[in-house]
Amino acid sequence: MDWQSYHRLSVIHDFMDDLEHTLPSLCTVGIIGQSIENRPIKLLKISNGNANNAAVWMDAGIHAREWIGPAVNTYVANYIARNFDKLPPSCTNKDWYFVPVVNPDGYEYSHTNNRMWRKNRAWVDGKCCGVDLNRNFSLGWGGRGSSNDPHHSFYRGTEPFSEPESAALKTVLLDARLPFKVYITLHAFGEVIIFPFACSEDLCPDYIRLLNGAAAMSRAIYQTNGNTYKVGISKDVMYRASGTSNDWCYGEVGIPYCYLIELRSKKHRFKLPQDEIEDTGNEILNCVIALMDFVDKYPLEQSSGDCKRRKAKIRYDINIRTIYFKTVNIWREDPSTMEVLVEGNRAAQIAGMLHEREIPYSVAVSDVEAMLDLEAGAGVVTMIPENCTTMDWSNYHRLDTVYKFMDNIAKEFPYLCTLYTIGRSIEGRRLIMMKISNGNCGNAGVWIDGAIHPREWVSTAVVTFLIDRLVRTFHEQPDCITNKDWYILPVLNPDGYEYTHTHDRMWRKNRAHYGECVGVDLNRNFSYGWGENGEEGSSEDPGNIFYRGPEPFSEPETTAVRNTIINADTTFKVFLSFHSYGEVIIFPWGYTSEPCPDYVELLEGGTAMAKGIYETHGHTYKVGSTKDLMYYAAGTSVDWSYGSANIPFSYMVELRSKKHRFLLPKEEIIYTAREVWNGVTRLMDFVDRRDKGTSTPTRR
Repeated sequence: MDWQSYHRLSVIHDFMDDLEHTLPSLCTVGIIGQSIENRPIKLLKISNGNANNAAVWMDAGIHAREWIGPAVNTYVANYIARNFDKLPPSCTNKDWYFVPVVNPDGYEYSHTNNRMWRKNRAWVDGKCCGVDLNRNFSLGWGGRGSSNDPHHSFYRGTEPFSEPESAALKTVLLDARLPFKVYITLHAFGEVIIFPFACSEDLCPDYIRLLNGAAAMSRAIYQTNGNTYKVGISKDVMYRASGTSNDWCYGEVGIPYCYLIELRSKKHRFKLPQDEIEDTGNEILNCVIALMDFVDKYPLEQSSGDCKRRKAKIRYDINIRTIYFKTVNIWREDPSTMEVLVEGNRAAQIAGMLHEREIPYSVAVSDVEAMLDLEAGAGVVTMIPENCTTMDWSNYHRLDTVYKFMDNIAKEFPYLCTLYTIGRSIEGRRLIMMKISNGNCGNAGVWIDGAIHPREWVSTAVVTFLIDRLVRTFHEQPDCITNKDWYILPVLNPDGYEYTHTHDRMWRKNRAHYGECVGVDLNRNFSYGWGENGEEGSSEDPGNIFYRGPEPFSEPETTAVRNTIINADTTFKVFLSFHSYGEVIIFPWGYTSEPCPDYVELLEGGTAMAKGIYETHGHTYKVGSTKDLMYYAAGTSVDWSYGSANIPFSYMVELRSKKHRFLLPKEEIIYTAREVWNGVTRLMDFVDRRDKGTSTPTRR
């Protein structure tokens, strides 16, 4: 056995037997089941025999053609067995269970007949069609991302655990009731670290904890050789999949840390060159050791990780493609779904059109007017009176109120606050920015903006709350807050913001006129990636809601932001643009699916922010790149701030709420603002700790 070549099943099984023979005090080999063609499914256990040990499971080869999986599995097993006494306590206090080849028949078949064979070798209707073993587990079985067609690559079998191979795993992982704390399954290719759920739109209860663990693994891989593994749930970084081992281990078995690692390589696909086996094994070994350290340091909450079974709520997506209709207003879209607002008197017509084209749909909100009333408060008109001048966070406010609030707080705290008019909108309104600073020349800069999309009222409410909290408690704050110069622009799009209060609550763009059409999507008007991906990332059509403008920075609002940041005396360290809705923290890139150079740093910073938010009210924000969590978006402010302005920690935060969409009830403003304040504080602490350490973002 070596890791310069790919090996047949017999060599792998001999290697396992040899470890048991050489290290009998640590290693035990057992057979947990037989395949369809009666090949043994072998398991290697490595343990010092301590009865208090938690258990770690690592399998591979569930998909036959993914040869790198068994190679890495055996590499890690070999290293742990032969270097056990040199490993950290977080590794030696575990019992390790390795199953290098879950699918022995398929693995052998891929070596002898069909290199690209994926499934097991089950027979259906007199023909060997095979079952995708990673669609044959019970949690979510039969859902989207699997098939009932025996000839399909994702054929799920006749019922959960219909196959002896998946049933064998069930016997050990569930029926044996061993104290498993970690489950890792190795696949190829993709270079991603995935955690539950793959079968559902709903986030798992332990999303933040699993995200933290995955970030630790991704960091370890990056520090090994500079290779970047993306992190997230399957739907975001790959696709939907139902009946997977990873979901089942988390949701049914109750293993608190469950990960599917897609190994190298995006370039070579399933045919990774042999000379990359050892490097891949080494990076995964380091990431597994980092996870063990994280697991021991991170206490499990009472509500999770205690081997209680969780049931995934399966929800199927609306699969609507682009619809052009004057009575349709696009609220949100991603590669597989779209949410649109339809005028009530045309709803039946739109429904009929979708039905004719066999496009599945459902009604998310039956009465938007009722939501408007809820947003404003029961019995209160939606449009806020222009003469309402008292600023609070129990209401949404007009532009004049926002500006008067900024003026008043600047007068009350002149030693901290300075107001600047950084430009004027297309209709001549001022873009007023507040700088908050103690005047120290060594301060780093933080940029915060809201309402680049004017219908997203909660963004302005949250940004003004941040101003108020920051100024009024400045001298009570930690150094990570006070050693920054804060540049805050609550309303980036003042014309559109006013228009949403007086004419069209759902207006998204600015108020520039291009022919007979009005408005440019300001978050498609920045230069970095501008116009990339054609109509998928933005639009050249002035009538489109994502119209990018005739050229980058064609609009005075985006030009004002660019000039202010580029010409500032401060070196900006953080860029935060607040939006709604989605409850996600996203970072570059939006114009491409490739990870940005500092993906790991941005992932960790976003994770710190998400953890601060979660610990406030238990609200979960997802973290990832724009393309992974949302859709292609070309010419965004966050791509520009990172790629052109070289601001290393650049994020777009989509605030609450997935339930209420843009019409968040005013009662939720204060809760949203408080959790964001805590998230921002966590981010500032993370940034400062990174600066004091040896690892800082490197601009490329």
